[in-house]
Formats: sequence, C-alpha cells, structure tokens
Amino acid sequence: MNSILNAFNLNRSNTSIADAYGANSQKTSTAKTDATTETKKTQTDAAKPDAGKADEIALSPRAQRAQKIQSMAKDFFADGKFGVADIPALVSRLQKDGILSDVQLDRLSKNGITVPSTTKPSKQSLQDFLDDELKSLAKKSPNNPLINTLVDAKNVLTNMDDAQSPVLAQKATKVLSQLTDYLNSEPPLTDAQKQQWQGLKSMMQLASSMGSHQSASGQLSSYLALAKR
Repeated sequence: MNSILNAFNLNRSNTSIADAYGANSQKTSTAKTDATTETKKTQTDAAKPDAGKADEIALSPRAQRAQKIQSMAKDFFADGKFGVADIPALVSRLQKDGILSDVQLDRLSKNGITVPSTTKPSKQSLQDFLDDELKSLAKKSPNNPLINTLVDAKNVLTNMDDAQSPVLAQKATKVLSQLTDYLNSEPPLTDAQKQQWQGLKSMMQLASSMGSHQSASGQLSSYLALAKR
C-alpha cells in the first residue's frame, strides 16, 4: 500500500521537477509549432492552382486554333473521302470555329472561291480524283509540270491537320497559282472534270488562308488575287 502511494508521490515529484526545468513546457511548445506548420501547409496546398486548370488557362490562342484545325481535319479529311460536295460544310465549320474570320471568308468569296452549286455534285473524293489524274498524266505526258502541282495538292489535302503551318499554307498558295494558270488555259474538260478542278482550286484557297502567318488583311489579299487571274 505504501509502495504504491510512494510511487504516486514520486511521479508527482518528477512531474514538478520536469515543469521546473521546462521539459514539459518544451513539449507543449513543440506541439504548437507542429500544429502551426500543418496549418500553413494546408493553406499553401489550398492556394496551389489545379494543374489541369492552369494548363487550360495557359493555352495560347495559337494553340487553341491549332487544336480546332486538328479537330476539323479529323472530321473532314482523316478518311480520305473529302469531296467537292463537302466544301460548303467545311466552310461553315471554319467560320463556326473561328479558324477563318468573316472578313477572310468575305474576301475569299470576292476573290473567286466557289462552292458547288449543282444539285448533283461529284461523289468522287478529291484524293481519288488526284490519283486518277496523276495516273493519266504519267501515261500520256510523264514530263508534264502539272504532275508536280497535283502531287503538292495531294500533300496539302493529306496534311490538313497541319494547316496552321506557314509551310503548308505557302505550298497551297503555290498550287493555287498553278491551278489558276491551268484552268485559265481553258483545257478541254467535261462538266464533271471542271467541277473537280474548281473544287480542288477552292480547297487550295481555303488551305492557303489558314496558315498562322495570315490575317484578315494584308498578306491574305495578295495571293487571293491569284484566283482572279
């Protein structure tokens, strides 16, 4: 009985000594410091922006436009079946997504771009049309410079997901000039062939307008004038 009481008194005595020398005070202080540190860490974590949101906010207008162009290309050109009949829907998409401005589209219209007005547009894709023309030229006139023009046109259509690239836009501009010269020479063409050639020319006008170096004025008007020649 006394031993238990003595042990209790001894513990109380040890506690008093610890208090006197500040040992318990130091434990209390440490606990407060830990709590303060944890509170600051929580506040800091709460203040950090969400990584995904930060990336979304940081996305530049150029990057957003590039994403829209890639989405457009996937919807219209990925399967290689894009044809003259799809041009009106493509123009509408370019305007809706803001890839081309109203001013650009208006200038395109004034400078000769056309969409098929016939009630029976060709069902042949532009890619298949180009392949047929290239095969025909390879047999009849293997040295015809038009072959290179059509190869470049095929390359533009195949890489429409990169239409923001100034390089692709410049290639489309070059093809546009060469196609304009060819059509102005009034080659013997059937109505169906004329429709395909004009559709190809219109596509080159659209592609050349989509380069990141183009704007609603200035350089855009300089090459669209080619379509009037």
